[in-house]
Amino acid sequence: MTKKKIAIVSQLFVASLLSATMAFGQNFPIPPSIPPANPAAGPGGAGKLSLGGAELGLPGAEEVLPGPSGGDRSLLSPGDHSSLESAVAPNPMNFEGDFNGFRGGRVFGDPACDDGCRPALTESTGTWLRRGWWYTEIDAVVLNRIWKRDDTPIAFDTSSNRVLRLNGSDPGASGSARLTLGRFLFRDQRNRDHTVEFTAFGGGEWSQDDSLTSGGGGNTLSVPIPLAGGNPGFNQATSMSVDYSSRFSSFEVNYLVKERMRRDRMELSPHGEWVRRANKGFTKQYLIGLRYFDLADILEWRAENITTQGGEDGLYRTETNNDLFGLHLGGAMLYERDRWSIEVGGKGGVFINDAKADSLFTITNNAANSFRVDNRETAFSFLGEFKAIGRYHLRPNLSLRAGWQMMYLTGVALAPDQINFSPDEGRFPYTGDPFYHGALFGFEGYW
Repeated sequence: MTKKKIAIVSQLFVASLLSATMAFGQNFPIPPSIPPANPAAGPGGAGKLSLGGAELGLPGAEEVLPGPSGGDRSLLSPGDHSSLESAVAPNPMNFEGDFNGFRGGRVFGDPACDDGCRPALTESTGTWLRRGWWYTEIDAVVLNRIWKRDDTPIAFDTSSNRVLRLNGSDPGASGSARLTLGRFLFRDQRNRDHTVEFTAFGGGEWSQDDSLTSGGGGNTLSVPIPLAGGNPGFNQATSMSVDYSSRFSSFEVNYLVKERMRRDRMELSPHGEWVRRANKGFTKQYLIGLRYFDLADILEWRAENITTQGGEDGLYRTETNNDLFGLHLGGAMLYERDRWSIEVGGKGGVFINDAKADSLFTITNNAANSFRVDNRETAFSFLGEFKAIGRYHLRPNLSLRAGWQMMYLTGVALAPDQINFSPDEGRFPYTGDPFYHGALFGFEGYW
């Protein structure tokens, strides 16, 4: 090979090496260990950054880099950057604990930027929010209970047509509490958090009472034929009263997969400032878990001076208990922004129900007409929940929440359905379908 050819090959090799070097500098972020010089960026123009004597082109204000701020033009501090660990660890980055943790950083064009500034490496707002190994959700829930669409009359006054009844929508609202404690497990390659959580829900009690006294002062109170079944029961009493109460408690363990927000947008403003904006959008959550649900009813019906029972007093008391256990599935869709989010979701499943009913009918000083009936059956019941929740983030790890919740059960035994003055029939209805709905208020925190 001649010297001329060697010189040509050497020039081509050097040109290729310089071209590759320039391409590498344009397509990769500047390592934190290399402080770049201040760029010059005019309004609406592209900034130029000097590195090793070569000018590297930076995107203009109209371009968006993949990569927390909302519409308030918050600035990301140049010292804050993510690393490979930020894709898998829940706490990869230090922050001040509030939304100002990403403000006040030096930016291009800042006179205080004497030692050179660079665009911050991106860290997703979805990673910035909900940071921690543990989390808790605490809600006060006010639910209205509807156990039957129509009222249930249990006695009437033949002299005045007044009725003693159980109202299907009474007593209205009652307060309950719900506590959730969760643990972060890991984050997968699709930027989804995997968590396990325990939830306890209950504490409320729905009760109603009513009474009826004979209008004429005689023994004019009677029981409807479908309930009496041709038996004396409480017929021809002077007064009656009824008390009905219901409560539930729920415990569940769930495994959840939660998507996070996409990478933030890093925008170069017309003033030469790098502004970080949250990439708002929809995310999804999936749930699978085991749940135990206990529903208990107590009804007490009293009658005084019953003519058909020799003027004695009577008591009809029935208790029902439903122990539901099974697997449920659920999911949710969220619309998330930097400061707030809205969630709509639900869960449900078919549960094995160990239904029990214990009824006691007693007449004072008349054991012959008293009886006790105990029933128990194993059946399948459905339990489903739906909720709509809004959140406002006070801090990256603390949010207020409020919303609306509904819960529906089928195939359960309710105390009013067990009233039967014919104990030999062996009837045990477990077809109740109570419905709950109401508001919730609370907060959630991460640590």
